[in-house]
Amino acid sequence: MNKNAISVNMYLRSTKRRNKDGSVVEYLQLAQNERHPDTRKPVANIIHNFGRAKQLDRQELIRLCRSIARFCGLTVNDPLDPASGALPSPEAGFFVDPKIRKTRSFGCPMVIEALWERLGLKKTLADVVKA
Repeated sequence: MNKNAISVNMYLRSTKRRNKDGSVVEYLQLAQNERHPDTRKPVANIIHNFGRAKQLDRQELIRLCRSIARFCGLTVNDPLDPASGALPSPEAGFFVDPKIRKTRSFGCPMVIEALWERLGLKKTLADVVKA
C-alpha cells in the first residue's frame, strides 16, 4: 500500500435516543473513523445526517448504495427484493422458527479425518511409501 494513501473507513451509523416519554428514536448517519491527532484513538466523523430511520425511504438508500457500487464496479443485491435472487438474511425475519427434521452422528470419524487432512498425514504416508 502507498504510504501517502489515505485509508477511509466509511459506514452507516445508527444512533438511538430515548425520549422523556420512554419512546426510542433511531437516526442514521454516514460516518467515517479518523484518528484523534493527540490521543491516536479512533473518533467518528459524521459526514451526512440522513435523519430519523423511520422517516427514510428505504428505496432511496438502496439507490444510493447501487450508485456507489456502480462507481466501484460492484453489484448490490437487496435481500428483501424477491426479484434480486439474493438469499434473505436471518435478521430480515425469514427464518423465524426453523425445525430440525433429522440429525446424524459423525463423531470420531469426522474428527479423525479433519485432523488427518490438517496435519497432512496422507501426503506424508504417500511419500514414505514411495521412498
